[in-house]
Amino acid sequence: MPPATEFIDTVGINVPAHLSANEFLSLAREGMIEEEHLRRFALAEFQSQEAELAAYGLLLSRYPHEVPGGFFSFVGHELMQARHRMVAGLAPSLGMSPDEMRRAPRLEPVRRFTEFISWVALHAGAAEAALLARTDFTLWCNTCAVLADVLSEAEQVPEVAVEYIGAYRENPPEVADGVLQVIEYGRAQHEPDQWITRSAVRMEPMLRAWWRAVATTS
Repeated sequence: MPPATEFIDTVGINVPAHLSANEFLSLAREGMIEEEHLRRFALAEFQSQEAELAAYGLLLSRYPHEVPGGFFSFVGHELMQARHRMVAGLAPSLGMSPDEMRRAPRLEPVRRFTEFISWVALHAGAAEAALLARTDFTLWCNTCAVLADVLSEAEQVPEVAVEYIGAYRENPPEVADGVLQVIEYGRAQHEPDQWITRSAVRMEPMLRAWWRAVATTS
């Protein structure tokens, strides 16, 4: 039986390619990020969190064993911490009301992302969902680390926005490394090997489209 690390290798997270394709980051490097871009980012992030919080709560209830349960509980906690930073910091700094954000329409790529996460919550095995989360965190944290550095040099970007994005800078080892235990758990529970990577490989194009949507204001 191949080691759990082979599933991570199969997904093949190409962070440099993901960063080079990020249109929001490109705008930031050109000094072209305006408040409307930040508002679109905040709204898309808020709406994505809604789906993710529900998803990881459901995954915890589906897999209460201490290995996957501990993993999904940690991810949910990280998401809730980000939600508190959003409603107490970023959203009000941009003149946005959380209640209004809950009722706002979703951009199409954001809607596809949230529906995808919801499908994973209902149908994915423990290993599949954990590898998806690791892939998401790897791409997101690496992007936010670079983006925060770039935005910190932009005079027109509020400090609270830089702080919010910069808080994602570190990819937690509980996710980056903890996924291996969940993969081993899933395989021990006869989760099919070919299913473990099927959702994670879809994350990069999903996030690429997400960032493209928030970079477009017209």
